[in-house]
Amino acid sequence: MKWKNIFTYFGLATLITTSLIIYSCQKENSGIDKSVNQTEQSLKDSQLEKRIIAFRDKIDLIRENPTLKSGSDPMDVDSAIWYIEATSNLTYGDASFKTEEFIVDSAFIEVSVTNGQILWADVQAAYDQVIDILSEHNANIIANQKQLVVADISLKKSNDNSATFEVTSGFGTDGTTGFGNDYPWYWGWELGRCDGSGLSVGKDAADKIAYLANMLIPVPSGNSYYTDVSYEWISYWDVPTNNNPYGDYLLFHDYQEVTLNHACLSTNEITYYKNALITIGNMYKPTGKSTIRYFLWDDTAFGITPNWDDYWDMAHFAKVKYAIWHISNDPPSEL
Repeated sequence: MKWKNIFTYFGLATLITTSLIIYSCQKENSGIDKSVNQTEQSLKDSQLEKRIIAFRDKIDLIRENPTLKSGSDPMDVDSAIWYIEATSNLTYGDASFKTEEFIVDSAFIEVSVTNGQILWADVQAAYDQVIDILSEHNANIIANQKQLVVADISLKKSNDNSATFEVTSGFGTDGTTGFGNDYPWYWGWELGRCDGSGLSVGKDAADKIAYLANMLIPVPSGNSYYTDVSYEWISYWDVPTNNNPYGDYLLFHDYQEVTLNHACLSTNEITYYKNALITIGNMYKPTGKSTIRYFLWDDTAFGITPNWDDYWDMAHFAKVKYAIWHISNDPPSEL
């Protein structure tokens, strides 16, 4: 999915197993570094998986026994979000799926809140809604190969009676972007290749740069999943540099006045900005987390100069998604 918004900078400076008490758990860092050679489950991962499975077992029990007394027990909102996200990823996600393309989709659900907490019965209902959404996202994808790589559940807003959760899915698929860096591309606006061929309209250099960077993210072997999903947004002005032979930032930026000429990024420039995007990802990566995906898109601010000339301020903006990577005992189930 590609975010594409025209903006002005004025608005931008913008679980029953022995009555296990798991609702007090908050999101935590495991300190596991993803490695292509890690295939054995650590003690910490084993303990974490048991906690998540205990949560899933209680969810199943409440669903099958809606009058169960424990369904009226409370859980903190943050804990509910963590367990719903972690259980979705353990059950259906495959962090080891080698993907060419990455399709992002999102939806919202409303969850009842009681005294600032969520009752277990409502947690069960919310989890089921999340899985239904992920299943719908999966069904909407037309691809020869597709797999949920990561589900991200986040709190968007809440009040005394309800909370709104955003459910974001990231599916890996076989792709159509194409390997290699063999052609110049227009900087943005989905103008395609910049070689006179007229090909690849609908994509641009931002897509190509992100694709090439993502192909270099190490993918571990064996069964694995993510927890504690987070992301960072990076604007070009956040990453000034003195070593870019093509500009002043680690991300592409181009300011023009009077006449608009769409810049072509050569294969050398694409290589530079691909390496720079990886550098940015490492700069912002939280301790103990792994990089899941790089996103890059173009955006434009435009207006009139004091001399009444048109101007265009064109740039690439980045979003990098991170999470804690864990080895699992079992392969993912199908949505």
